[in-house]
Amino acid sequence: MSSIEKLNNVQHAQLRVIREFGADYGDNVMFVPVYPNEFRGLQSCYPLLFFKDAQSGDLHPIALLGFEEGENLFLQDGNWDAPYIPLMMQRGPLMIGFESKDGGDKPTPVVAVDMAHAKVSTTEGEPLFSEHGGYSDYLDRLTAIMEAIHEGHALADTLSQTLVSLDLITSCDLEITLDTGAKHQLAGFYMINDEALLALDNTGLQRLSEQGLLAATFLMFASQSQLQSLIRRKTGGI
Repeated sequence: MSSIEKLNNVQHAQLRVIREFGADYGDNVMFVPVYPNEFRGLQSCYPLLFFKDAQSGDLHPIALLGFEEGENLFLQDGNWDAPYIPLMMQRGPLMIGFESKDGGDKPTPVVAVDMAHAKVSTTEGEPLFSEHGGYSDYLDRLTAIMEAIHEGHALADTLSQTLVSLDLITSCDLEITLDTGAKHQLAGFYMINDEALLALDNTGLQRLSEQGLLAATFLMFASQSQLQSLIRRKTGGI
């Protein structure tokens, strides 16, 4: 269970964050939410797909990391085996929270920490504050990452809604067979419809361009070639 607290340099002066990756830290996830403002770094490493929220029915962009629950094929001996690590995996136990101030019309964003997260420590990892109470270089970097995530949320929603309205998304049905004969089916995910994208008329292209989504759409489309790379990881053919 999470235990979220607003980060401050008094209560959390000794707090550190473990930078290793592994199942013991909760990093063994099949996919992770991603944002259009990081697609350029992501597309050369991961298949970028959409996952449908079972409750709302909304589609959200994700980076696929494995083919079954609890599988992250990029974890290797405490490290992340790819040149680019998704922002949501980099942030660790930190997040942007919101607090309402008396008389304020709009909640104010604040940095928060999940004290129950496995990467939170007081004895190992990177310190969040300097001995004088200021932000450490590491916390400065994490703060920039969280700001990028915050900015990417709205753009991700706009991307999904626009691609749906242009009929550019199709279901992703994929089955892989391992050397052992075991089969894994990728279900519940969606991808860019390459035929529809390449046949998109000028009006559709202009709409994507005006909304600042043209590059993100084609980067997501290009990333689909990484499905074969992920299959090779799964079958041991890296």
